[in-house]
Amino acid sequence: ALDDASCVLHVRSEAACDEWKDKTYRFWETRRADAKHEVPGVRASIVQDLQEPYAKDMAMNICREEIEVQGRNVMSSYVPPSGAHVSSDRPPLLLIHGFDSSCMEFRRLRPRLEERKLESWAFDLLGWGFTDPTPCLETCEDDESREMEPMGCGPEAKTKHLHAFWTQKLERRPMVLLGASLGGAAALHFALRHPEAVKALVLVDAQGFIEGIGPMATLPTPFAKVGLQVLKSVPLRDVANRMAYFDKEKFATREARDIGRLHCLLPHWEEANLSFMQSGGYRVSSDIQRVSQKTLVLWGEQDAILEPRYATQFQQTLPNAMLRWIKESGHVPHLEQPERTAEAIEEFMQSLHERKPQQPNTTLA
Repeated sequence: ALDDASCVLHVRSEAACDEWKDKTYRFWETRRADAKHEVPGVRASIVQDLQEPYAKDMAMNICREEIEVQGRNVMSSYVPPSGAHVSSDRPPLLLIHGFDSSCMEFRRLRPRLEERKLESWAFDLLGWGFTDPTPCLETCEDDESREMEPMGCGPEAKTKHLHAFWTQKLERRPMVLLGASLGGAAALHFALRHPEAVKALVLVDAQGFIEGIGPMATLPTPFAKVGLQVLKSVPLRDVANRMAYFDKEKFATREARDIGRLHCLLPHWEEANLSFMQSGGYRVSSDIQRVSQKTLVLWGEQDAILEPRYATQFQQTLPNAMLRWIKESGHVPHLEQPERTAEAIEEFMQSLHERKPQQPNTTLA
């Protein structure tokens, strides 16, 4: 059994933890028309013990709304721009989290982007975060009552979900698409299939040259499920939490771990991750050279998860890329150095409007 006492609420008893999980399940399964504001008391109960103000604010601003994806209504989780700080003369910026993460990983970056009047959206990919994958894991009927097979939660399904969100919420406006870690592979996958939707890319310590997920894709289902329980476990999340940061003492806290693990306690997490594993994962390395959009590659100088050599490989492979190193940062500069990260993004987005483009394939300090 999982150590549920380590969840975000830091509950002190089994009964209290069961009560929290029951509320969370009801939060997940609600299908009310006013989904953006559903069950506010539940959201408050989830965040009541968080100490970090940015985490509290991000959690309280999560919206959940049905997005139609090929005849399926997917209750999708995202954080919209505040509205008060949006500048209409710049493209929207859509933030895509990493493997088995959620929009909560942008909790420190988002307010700094808004301070710079950037229209930023944080989005939970299908099968991860607080987006409900259930409709894509089940058979359903189309408008003519014909049975449709499950979409699953693999790369193609994630791209279809992202495209539907772009169409229905961003109203098909060309966007700057930011992908962090495996979200970088997701962003590249999307840009290759829907170039009309992507004005530019920002890759943050991104995966792209590592193909698939290795032997995990072919594990028999019972063994894969055991592996997923390990993935969700507190000890493994502790290790990943410490590996992600340069300044471990300051950032690799218990609360950081628990925030990153919160979505794992929701229903269908295991099924959704199993579906992704069995899909084989993202395979984009051979196509990266075809990505023509202007791209900013951001990389933490002390990344211990994806070696900095991948940053220069992106710079050399992408036709129109610039590389910027983030000092005193590990794998997640958007969490560890959000001010420097926001500054780099703002400068890049400003350059999109300059008549004389910056020299491609350059390196910035």
